[in-house]
Amino acid sequence: MAQQFASVNFDPRQCRIEIDELGSMLGSKTELSEKLDIQPFFKSRVQVSAFIGSFMRSIGPATQICFEYNFFGDFAADLVVGDKAYRQFCVIEFEDGKLQSIFKPSRIGKTRRWSARLEHGFSQIIDWYTMLDDLKKTERFKRDFGDGHIRFSSMLIIGRDAGLLDSHDRFRLDWRSDKVSVDTNNVICVTFDGLHRHMDHQLRLNTGY
Repeated sequence: MAQQFASVNFDPRQCRIEIDELGSMLGSKTELSEKLDIQPFFKSRVQVSAFIGSFMRSIGPATQICFEYNFFGDFAADLVVGDKAYRQFCVIEFEDGKLQSIFKPSRIGKTRRWSARLEHGFSQIIDWYTMLDDLKKTERFKRDFGDGHIRFSSMLIIGRDAGLLDSHDRFRLDWRSDKVSVDTNNVICVTFDGLHRHMDHQLRLNTGY
């Protein structure tokens, strides 16, 4: 059975607490496990999870949120955030936060190869878009996302800044985020450090907290 969306009222003070807790977790560990660190952290902190929506200008602090949203069978998103009134949603995949989550050494040259972990996460997102297309004419889709044309974006949150060894690594990750799309939608790829940095800046900029 699919998980239900919950409404979230943005609380900037609590959001600041949870963003700082994310910063503390990132500072305390070099590598993060998806199951042991990342999933439990976000599931127990609704404000910072909803604030991931600030990565998308059209969403901002999300007003609706759902963990482990099940599209069909084995296809489930770690997190979906959105604003039903404005018909905007983002599906989010968490992968682990390890130094080789994004790139791994290549056996045939100096340029590192994309990791199997990243490619797995990206493929998950492709499957989600496939399922969303299949769901669009159902009553369940209308219940969860609303009527009319619903705009979707997606994020793959993975790895650590320290795993990007040079500017070329950073360029490749940023280029992939900007240029590679699924169903005409970009897939934002960001490290957990980059996520924290963005949310910390946006909260200070827009609320003063």
